[in-house]
Parts: sequence; C-alpha cells; structure tokens
Amino acid sequence: LIVVLGLLVDDAIVVAENIQAHHDNTGEPPKIAAVNGAKQVFWPVVATVLTSIVAFLPLSFIKGNIGDLMGALPLVVACALFMSLVESLLILPGHMSHSLKSRDDAKLGRFTGMLRRFENARDRALRDRVIPAYGRVLERALRYRYISLAIAVAVLTGSAGLVAGRWVPFVFLPTSDSETLIVDVALPIGSSIDETIAAVQVIEAAADRQPEVKSITASVGQSTNVETGQVGGSLPHTAQIFIELASVETRDRESGLITDDIRREVEPRLANLDSLSFSQIAAGPGGPDITIRMAGDSVAQLEAAAFRVKDLLAEFAGVYSIADNADDGELELRIVPRPAAAKAVGLDPNEVARQVRGFLFGLEAHVFAEREEDIEVRVRVDEPTRRSVHEVLNSWLVTPVGAGGGGDGGSGGTPVPISEVVDVVEASTYATIRRIDRQRSVTVTADVAPGYSPEDVIASLTRTPPGSDELSLIDQVRAEFPTLRVFFGGRQEQMSDAFSTLPIGMAAALMMVYVILAWLFGSYIQPLIVMAVIPFALIGVIWGHLLLGYEMTFLSLIGMIALSGIVVNDSLILMEFYNARRRAGEPIFEALVAAGRARFRAIMLTTITTVLGLTPLILERSFQAKFLIPMAIAIAGGLIATTFLILLVLPCLIMVVDDLRSTAYFLWHGRKRVMEHGSREMDHGSAAAAT
Repeated sequence: LIVVLGLLVDDAIVVAENIQAHHDNTGEPPKIAAVNGAKQVFWPVVATVLTSIVAFLPLSFIKGNIGDLMGALPLVVACALFMSLVESLLILPGHMSHSLKSRDDAKLGRFTGMLRRFENARDRALRDRVIPAYGRVLERALRYRYISLAIAVAVLTGSAGLVAGRWVPFVFLPTSDSETLIVDVALPIGSSIDETIAAVQVIEAAADRQPEVKSITASVGQSTNVETGQVGGSLPHTAQIFIELASVETRDRESGLITDDIRREVEPRLANLDSLSFSQIAAGPGGPDITIRMAGDSVAQLEAAAFRVKDLLAEFAGVYSIADNADDGELELRIVPRPAAAKAVGLDPNEVARQVRGFLFGLEAHVFAEREEDIEVRVRVDEPTRRSVHEVLNSWLVTPVGAGGGGDGGSGGTPVPISEVVDVVEASTYATIRRIDRQRSVTVTADVAPGYSPEDVIASLTRTPPGSDELSLIDQVRAEFPTLRVFFGGRQEQMSDAFSTLPIGMAAALMMVYVILAWLFGSYIQPLIVMAVIPFALIGVIWGHLLLGYEMTFLSLIGMIALSGIVVNDSLILMEFYNARRRAGEPIFEALVAAGRARFRAIMLTTITTVLGLTPLILERSFQAKFLIPMAIAIAGGLIATTFLILLVLPCLIMVVDDLRSTAYFLWHGRKRVMEHGSREMDHGSAAAAT
C-alpha cells in the first residue's frame, strides 16, 4: 500500500487538472467543464491504470522465496488502482463541479481573499514564468534534438558505468540491520563443558564492551535452528549466544559493523575452535551470504570436497565464518562382537546389543496400571556403574539358555566377560545425516564482512579467465571430484530462480503495455517511442542509490519494473495531447511544444505526489522497512529523472522518428512527404521561428 500510495492519485490529478483547465481557459460552466474535462482524458486515464497494473505483473512470475514474498504486491496494486480509476472517473468530476462552483460563488472574505490572491499569484507564476521557460527550453531541445538525445544517452551510459565500476554495488539481497545477533560456537569433539563455558565467556566479554548491546543470553551444550525452531541434541562442545542490540532507531552503527568488531576481537583468542559463526535475525529472506552444496554417494569424497571449497573461500578478503554442516557428534564406543568368540558362546550381535542396552537403558520387567496409566518398570544397573565407561566394559554378558559354550557343557545361561567376546572401538559419528535427492550431502556456508559483496565472491568463483582454456575455480572443484554434484544454494539459488523467471514476466508485461498503447494511439510506432523512454529511468534509479548511500538490490529491479508503468503513464498523456494537436492540423514542432506546455503541470504534479508518497518509506529507520527501501528509491529516483526526460527527450524522440520517416519517404518516392492534411511539412526551425 505504501508503494502504490503515490500512484493512486495520478489519475485523479490528470482528471482534476484537465477539468480545471477546461473551466479556467474556456470559461465553461463547472458542470460542463467536469463532463468535458473527464471525457477528454477518459481513455488515456484508463490506459494509464492498465499499464500500471500490467507493470507489476512480472512479480507474479518470480519463483522461490522472493516470489513468495512479493507475490501479493500485484494483487494489492491491481485492486487499489482499479478503485482509484472508478473514483477518479465517476465520483471526482462531481466533486470538481461542486468545488469549482463554490469557488466561483464564494464571497471574498478576509481569509478567502488572501487565499484567492495566493492562488492567483501561484497560477500566474506557473502560467507566465515556469511554463514559458519550459517551452523555450523544449524549443531549443527540439531544434538540437540529436544533440539532446546524445546527451541523454551519454548520461545513461555514464550512470551504467557507476554500477559496472562498483560505485553503486549490486547485491542480490543486502544484509539488513538487525536487533538480534546469534553466535554459534563449536569446540573440538571431546571438549569438556567447562572449556565450552570458558569460550562463551570470552565472547560475552567482547560483546559486553559494545555500547549498543542491551543483553546477552547463552545456551551451553545445546543450540536451536532459529529458522525452523528445531532444537539440536545435547553436545557439551557446542554453545549458542543471543546478543540483543539497541533498536535501530537509537544507534549509529549497523549490526554488521558490531558483529565485525566482536569477531575481530574474539578470533585471535579462540584459535582452538572448530567453528565460530555469526548470524542475525533480520527482515526479509535470511541465511548465510554464500552457500555451496555438494551431493554424492562417497562420504570421503564429500569431506574432501568440503575442505577444498573452504580453502577456496578462505582466499577471498572479507569472507569469514566459513563452515560446513558435516558436524561430528560426540565420541561414541562401538561394540563389535568377535565372530569366533561370540559364536563359541552362542552370542550373536543382536543379543549383545540387547544386553548392553539393558545395562544402560534398562529392560522392561513389568507393567502395571495406576491412575488410568500404564507404568513401565525397568531394571538396569545402578547409576554409578552406568556413568562409568570402565565399569560397563568390565561387565558380564549372559549366554542364552541352550546355547553352546560355557562350563556346563552347553546349557547356556552362564556369565561371560564382555571383554572376551567383543572389541570396543572409540569413534565419532555425524550429529545429523543430510541428503539431497537421496544422496548424502554437505553444505559449506560463509558470511561476507561489511563493505564486501557476496555476488563479487560468487562471480570470482564462476568466472573463466578471459582468453584462456582454464576452468573457473568452482569448475576445478567439479573436475577434481567428478562423482559429486557441486552447486550453489541459499541466496545464490534464490537469485538464480528469480532471475531465470523475471525476464519472462518482463517480456509479457512489455508486450501487454505495447498492446494497450497501440490500442490507445492507433499506431504501431508511437508505443515504441513511449517505451523507449523506459531505459532512461535507470539514470534516476542509479543516482538515487548513489546519493542516498544504498546498494542496488533485487528489490531495486522490482522498483524498476514498477517504474516502467509509471513512466508510460506520463508519456502517454503527453502523447495523447500531441496526437490531438496533430489531428487539428498543427505542424509537428508546434504540436509538441503545445502538448508539453499543456501537460507540464499535470506531469509535475503526478511526479511530486508519487515521490512524496514514497518519502516516508525511504526515510523510515526501522529495520523491518529497510528491506523495501531500495524499491522505493528506485521508483522515486527514476520518476524524478524520467519526468525531465518525458518533458524534453520524448518530444525529441518523436521528431527524430518523424525525421527518419521523412527521409525514408524521400528516398523511396523522390519527393518530400505530404502531411495527412494535405500541406507539405514545414522546416521545423523556420516553423519555430515563425511561431
């Protein structure tokens, strides 16, 4: 709703401004002016609403988490704009009629007299100074139309260079400011809980020295996946720390800079850690900055590939918290029966496992009912014995009754030392076994420090050296481990999904916009002229991000798509008035100048209202809103730039196309093109001079 707020009044401004122009310039009574003014812009206003709705449709084609996030926007825009169309064409003219009549009939009191004088002064300044000045600039631009277009193209090229040169960096999804930091700590397997507590205290002390920190909560021996809510197992070598920061509005430093300070302080003091990762609870899609996944059937190959990828990432500046999810669990004792010894006493692996389980967990001896519940009675060894590995390994197994072996000639039921029939091996196992498409998988993740871009790192990993046959870094890993699948996940996968479907949506939207404009203008060429202004909106988008200090994101591209509909709106209103002048018999030069002067006020008002409607979102400081701010900047900055382009460059484009048509006609027929109304076209320069 905030994004569409400025659009809602655009069609109302066009209708109201035209009604007032009819009343003030022609002297029509208020009711007649309301009817005629609304009728004159009826179809252009309908077309503007349709193009705005169509411009948001590509968001419906986006796949992945971004598509889920933005999927509601086209529906909201369509409903809101449709209702604004009904209001502006059916209800607003009646209100304008009453308003104009009340203004005409009003008695000039002291306050109303001051207000009337202010309105007259404002209108005179606009009518006698601003619009004539614009008209003179437009005439000059039309006379030197090729130079004007060259300047516009040069500015667009230079603006694109700001992105290519990383003056305005592009990141798929920025790391939004957050109010909660999460630190996951893992010490080597076998570390005591006291060692884990000591490491946590080092991190707590470093965090406590940050003035923005409000509270610190640590959980030692257990961790929780914040995204899924899944609680991990009890592992004494792991810990999780939650750091609550002051609200975004009350601090100067972003959470990324605070995280960077804490990390730089603790890493030299905790060199013995297996992993130390920082994350945060932020607005928008979360997750690590870099995610690389490997899947295959060989566990050894997966581990080797994970180490290889982590070594590659460690070579990049600004990349930290490099870890994989092949987390080892706690140490375990694997009891492996000796085949010959176990068979001699009649013990098979299942029986050994059952008896060892009985020592530790207990065997069900009886079940009785009490208070409508079944209560199990388990028999197991005493707690001191259960807690001592030495005592367990010195326990005795009982041979099955009737089994061979034992001192009684094979009757069974005799105790046998466990150490005589089994081997005990100390080992560790995975805490979790993960699979992708039924294959074992390992995921390597990493974060990027503030001032560095994950997209730059990924580009370096996938870039093939120009002019050489060498493989990219990630392809070298694939070649080294041909039995594994190595691919990007997380935000890289989201970006791939989004960009793979976005062009389809954009192509469909542009085609529908073209159809709407062709229907309105009755021309196949004029819609292309109007749509040619859309790329120039990038000038405002890029400079808006540069001046406000924001990176361009995927949401900026979404704003650019939405902006295309708004740009078309202003353009088609000017084009419609130009066509009306041409149908009345005016030469092209005079028709363009007159159309620009007539629509100057309406175009400026629609721009101002849309930009002001987005200003609260741009200025919002809460971390929930920062995710959407790039989209608002793209729409507002692009609209400011394209307003001047529509008022100056679009008329130049129209004249250039007309020049090309005249040249083609002359080359084909050998004579000058005759206008539709029968008179030969005037030289545009002399026509302007005559005017």
